[in-house]
Amino acid sequence: MARVLVIEDDPDLNDILTDVLSSRGLETSSVFLGEGALELFEEDDGFDLVISDVLLPGMDGVETLSKLKLLKPSLKCIIITGYTTQETPIRAIRLNVDDYLFKPFSTGYLMKVVERVLDAPVEKEQNLERFGRLFSKYGLSIGGMRDVGLTELLKRREDAFRALYVGVRSLYLGEGAAARVYAALEHLEGKFRKVLHSQESTPFQVTEVEGLYANVQQHLERMKAGSESGTAKQTPTVTYEQFRPLFEGVKSGLVSFQDLLYAPLLRKTPNSRFETLKDLLELKKQLWPHG
Repeated sequence: MARVLVIEDDPDLNDILTDVLSSRGLETSSVFLGEGALELFEEDDGFDLVISDVLLPGMDGVETLSKLKLLKPSLKCIIITGYTTQETPIRAIRLNVDDYLFKPFSTGYLMKVVERVLDAPVEKEQNLERFGRLFSKYGLSIGGMRDVGLTELLKRREDAFRALYVGVRSLYLGEGAAARVYAALEHLEGKFRKVLHSQESTPFQVTEVEGLYANVQQHLERMKAGSESGTAKQTPTVTYEQFRPLFEGVKSGLVSFQDLLYAPLLRKTPNSRFETLKDLLELKKQLWPHG
């Protein structure tokens, strides 16, 4: 049974969140302040997920989560907020939070997000297996994704895609800016795949691609909230019409972070290659209905 900690200073909302999560079979605890969460973690750090409001008396939600993640780096985090500022999404992006919710939200939507965040490790393994079958059909291997020598590269790539994901979810990125950030990430996929599948990749080549992913994330953090300007210097290969379903899917929660990670590969792979992989073809049609 997954364990969840709620940090919410509003007593009524605290009770609602706790009751909803508990009623869905999750072992749930709650505190009202960030300081209370830290005290609790010092005694018991066995929580899988923390859901925190941003605006808390004393230490705010983002600072609280950053301190909790120092105690437990694998901790999953969801931020909830009732207002939009430029600073909060940037801090959330830097913290690599897993999702971002705006009040008001339905209990059904809350549980959908919670379940998706908690199921992310399973979804990741399933995707590795599914896409591994796609690679193997064409003489490639996905085994390198488990190669400890590429751990930092894989982390940098995921951090960059998560920054885009949280940027859209938090309304920090408008459609135009998100499209350009996505175009920059898709442009890097060729270099990433080359390093991933090459037996002759040098440490310098790996470090170079790591740096390019870090540059995209850093540029995204410096952008103005809601800006339509972007980061890609090369000519974007994705039109706004093509990108819009993916953008709206992420924004509404229909597209998961794991789906976003594979969006570039799906877009570039011809439909004919999905002969026996109908589930991947359906995912491609969902993310890229306009080609």
